[in-house]
Amino acid sequence: MSTPPEGGAGRTRLAAALYNGDVLRLADEVARIESSGLDALHVDVFDGRLVPDLAFAPRVVGALRECTSLALEVHLVAELPERFAPELAQAGADLVLLQAEGAPMLYETLFAFREQNLRVGVALGLAAPLVVLEPVLGLCDAVLLLSRVTGEGTRGATFDPLVLPRVREVAGLIRAGKHAVELHVAGGVNRSNAAELSGAGAGALALGAGLYRVPDMAAEAAEIRRLTDGAPA
Repeated sequence: MSTPPEGGAGRTRLAAALYNGDVLRLADEVARIESSGLDALHVDVFDGRLVPDLAFAPRVVGALRECTSLALEVHLVAELPERFAPELAQAGADLVLLQAEGAPMLYETLFAFREQNLRVGVALGLAAPLVVLEPVLGLCDAVLLLSRVTGEGTRGATFDPLVLPRVREVAGLIRAGKHAVELHVAGGVNRSNAAELSGAGAGALALGAGLYRVPDMAAEAAEIRRLTDGAPA
């Protein structure tokens, strides 16, 4: 497996979830994210079937690739996600985190993305059994654990601490198997829980509304980085 993007020894990688940005000013939002010192863009691609919501289309990923050098980490929530593999590869996605609940043949689906020379991982909702990871971790570059209901980013849903023991368990699986797998968390992540998530074993956090709804995004990102970099392992 390819190694995760470098963020420095012990440094938690921070991404901005573009779903929470101003969709009428995406280029401006990307510029603001870049200037705030974040490491990546977390881009939701929903097909409206697996969850009752639509987000960005793969062609938007291609447009983003043209205007930023930040890593593009795609959270793909779709039925039969392998349908999107060629288009996301062409669009320039750096990592695709496919929702396991939409891939009945998960092992084969991961292969389909790897055949497109894409870095790929598995995303799991709060109620998804972690046992599904065990046979596929060797094919993954990353695992994304959702800390609230998928697709509820604009509807007031909040962080669910149920994710914390799940982070610890998956971090343990990764260590036990000596896998080069980066552990991501998304959904309601902000300064109040970032350090605890990092301490539990998360190596990458996708920041949403808590990052956008503050006067100074750069200052908020810096504070969250300070908190996570000082989190006990």
